[in-house]
Amino acid sequence: MRFLIIDDDAEYRRILRYHLEVEWPDAMIQEYQPSSAGSLTQAFPVADLDLILLGHPLLHEERLALLRTLRARAGCPPVVVFAADGDEFLAIEAMKSGAADYFPKSRLTHHRLVKSMRALLDCRGGSLPDSGAGRSGGPALTSLRRHSFIAELHSGDLSSVYLAQEEGSQTRRVFKVLKHMPDSGSSHVFDRFLQEYEIIAKIDHPNVVKIFDLGIADDHAFIAMEYLSGGSLAKRLQRTLSRAEAVDYARQIALALEAIHQAGILHRDLKPANVMFRNDDTVVLIDFGLAKQLKLDAAITGTGQIFGTPYYMSPEQGHAEPADERADFYSLGCIFHEMLTGRRPFVADSPMAVIYRHANAPRPVLVDGYRTLQPILDRMLAVDPDERFQSIGELIEAFAAAQELAATA
Repeated sequence: MRFLIIDDDAEYRRILRYHLEVEWPDAMIQEYQPSSAGSLTQAFPVADLDLILLGHPLLHEERLALLRTLRARAGCPPVVVFAADGDEFLAIEAMKSGAADYFPKSRLTHHRLVKSMRALLDCRGGSLPDSGAGRSGGPALTSLRRHSFIAELHSGDLSSVYLAQEEGSQTRRVFKVLKHMPDSGSSHVFDRFLQEYEIIAKIDHPNVVKIFDLGIADDHAFIAMEYLSGGSLAKRLQRTLSRAEAVDYARQIALALEAIHQAGILHRDLKPANVMFRNDDTVVLIDFGLAKQLKLDAAITGTGQIFGTPYYMSPEQGHAEPADERADFYSLGCIFHEMLTGRRPFVADSPMAVIYRHANAPRPVLVDGYRTLQPILDRMLAVDPDERFQSIGELIEAFAAAQELAATA
């Protein structure tokens, strides 16, 4: 899913983002603040989106003028309006101006929002996987480094991901292509994109995705990486994992974190969907939160505030406080708990409540048979970063010891 949130109210953008991420954890969500970023240009690719969430009122905007402008554009997706001081007359005006639905901000509920959005996505066909045919960016890939375009795997606000095959062989690669963004400092964004991935490409570690090539072609910056056909940890969590599997996967993720931390990179968005597998069951870490940095550089949001997935977010990230490597340790602790129990450690009825529980709820207690792992989990999920493991080496040693214990149990 590809969503765009437009609102001058940073706090309400955050609320909407959390509603979306709870329901669609892998969604690509872009934010836009007109009061600081200026008017949305005609070059902005609205046709690539599945839904637009539009706040009202906006600074310097005549009543619902942006809604009418958006709806007049070819390929514009459904637009849902959220009004701060709405009434039935504004609702009627919004619907006449092309809104697909209307919500007073003060009376928004997660259930009603998701129900409305699912209905709009079903009507649009957005709930079905893309085949990649006809999607912008696909034709440009046919000439990328002697590879033939096969299909689009994913499309987000700043980049698209494609499956391609090397000409003359059966070798498959995944290409991540940064979209060209006119009037948004594209050359600087391309430079940052390539610089960050050059760091990743130099990491030679079995648990970090392999980068084979990177550069610029057809005015698109791109990277070519290995195709991971073993699926994601999110998919494997649909079944119960054994204790040995959980400890082994957690240890391999920790080894990957060690490699990227040594290279000066924090993951920032560690979650089961970003943990993949090769065919030999090797755990591979992907998506290092670099897109979030690119959003900041491209000034796509007005506040520069980017949020991760609430279920796996450390307390300091949830409260927009400075974070270091220990935030990744906390996120891994959340994943470790889910692998052991089949449940996320902290759940609630709203995203903000999940964030509150990360910082204030009692730490989860493992059932009999897993109690020997409780000390590791307690340190990983400590609210205070100073009470967590202070180095990735400590954490790896703890997992190695737990793995030996599990083997002899």
